[in-house]
Amino acid sequence: MAKSLTNDQTILFADIAGSTRMYEQLGDLLARKVIAASIELMANVVKTAHGRVIKTIGDEAMCRFDTPDSAAQAAIRMQESIGADAELSTYHIQLRIGLHHGSVIEESNDLFGDAVNVAARMVGQAKAGQIVTTRITLNKMSSSLIASARLIDQARIRGKQALIDIFELSWGQPEELTMVGTSTCGLSGDAPAENVFLILDLENKHICINHEQPIVTLGRDASNRIVINNPKVSRVHARIEMRRTKFILVDQSTNGTFILPQGGQMVHLRRDEMPLEGEGLINLGKEATPDAPMVIRYCSLL
Repeated sequence: MAKSLTNDQTILFADIAGSTRMYEQLGDLLARKVIAASIELMANVVKTAHGRVIKTIGDEAMCRFDTPDSAAQAAIRMQESIGADAELSTYHIQLRIGLHHGSVIEESNDLFGDAVNVAARMVGQAKAGQIVTTRITLNKMSSSLIASARLIDQARIRGKQALIDIFELSWGQPEELTMVGTSTCGLSGDAPAENVFLILDLENKHICINHEQPIVTLGRDASNRIVINNPKVSRVHARIEMRRTKFILVDQSTNGTFILPQGGQMVHLRRDEMPLEGEGLINLGKEATPDAPMVIRYCSLL
């Protein structure tokens, strides 16, 4: 029987976004050549960063590092190298990268355990060109990496009761960043105070957004914290997130979100974002009026 070793490592998964479409567009032989070149480039970055490629499966590489910092720097270098490679840039190659630090079991030159499972979930959450990680991992990084992070979502992972905070790490020049701001939510020196809240009231439901519960999603799908079953409401219609001491509503819907600040003018927000200050009304897909069904009342408390 192979000997098993248990220790803490940072596990990084990187895969090539849109590889299935690449096979359709380029044909099997050329697509396979491009993917192999991309995997080789990633492997070279990992080696330079003193990490190790554990295995590759199709268009995905699984790697290990001793520290979150070395994994994060390798992830950034992967993204930069793919974009800078003259041949690969012709094919518009983009990577999705997820990483997590935690306990792993090493057996027969492979890795198993919680960190592997969570890192695999992180790469599944990443979009093309993104690097995402968990709050636990980010807490172990250097201050410069922490300062570049933005809280983008929360997810529930199989086998875990608590929601996992998901952060995006920035890379590239400012105009190239996929992120639009910084929200480290308790990780940096100017973290939000514990007495900052946004209260949402919908019928008999009261929801509080604060540094412990920094994101609430709204939409038609049952997975949302606030579910509004209406044909004009998108499956995942909008989210409200805490960024330091501000609350931002981000619309990602087809019909938009209507916001009526107290004493202000109605705003129709569509595929955009705006801060929620003071008190007001929110309605998904319809105008926000006091007598509208399923209208949400908000109030920020400082």
